[in-house]
Amino acid sequence: MRRVELLALAALLLPLPVLAQPLPDGPVPRSDDQRRLSEYHAAAGEALLGAFAVGDPADLALLTAGLAGEALSPERAIQDMAGDWSCRMIKLGGLLPITVYSPFRCTISPDGGFEKLTGSQRTKGNIHQDGDRLIYLGTGFVAGDMPPSYENLPAQVDPQASPQFMPEIGVVEMVSDRKGRVLFPAPYLESRFNILLLSR
Repeated sequence: MRRVELLALAALLLPLPVLAQPLPDGPVPRSDDQRRLSEYHAAAGEALLGAFAVGDPADLALLTAGLAGEALSPERAIQDMAGDWSCRMIKLGGLLPITVYSPFRCTISPDGGFEKLTGSQRTKGNIHQDGDRLIYLGTGFVAGDMPPSYENLPAQVDPQASPQFMPEIGVVEMVSDRKGRVLFPAPYLESRFNILLLSR
C-alpha cells in the first residue's frame, strides 16, 4: 500500500466523537443510526483494507484523491457549502470491494438541505452541526418516489419494502468551497461503507 493510501486510510480511523442527543439544530437521531455511526471506524477500516487489497488502480486513485484534505471547521464549511455540486458515489465492501459510479448532480441549500438529484438511488435530508463536525440525516429512496422526511420514517426499517425508504446518516467533511465528501458508515444496502465525493 502506498504512503498516500495509508494516509487516506488513517484519516478515516481517527477518533470519532459520540453523537450528541439531540443535535443542537436538528431531530433526535434514531437509535440504530447512532449504532451505525458508532461502527464508523470498524466499517471504514474493513472496507478500505478490502478495496486497497484488490481494487482497480484507477478506482483507488479516485478514492485516495477524494479522501485527501483536512476538513474545514463546521462554521467555515457552512459558509462555503451552499450551491450545486457534482457528486460521485464510491461503495466499499459488501457485494464488491469497491464500486465507483459515474458523476451525478447534488445540491445544498443555504440552510443545509441536501439532495442527490440524479441517478436511480437518491437521498434527501439535512446537514446539522454536532459539536466540531457536521452530520447528515436523510432518507434514501428510489428515483420517482416521494420520500418522507427523516423524522417521519417508520420506526422499523424494511429493506424489502416498496417503496423503499432508508434512513441515512453520514459525516460531512468540506475540504474547501470546491471539494467535500459525505461518509456513510454501515449502510443498509449493498455495501459496508459509502463515500459521496463532492466537487465543483
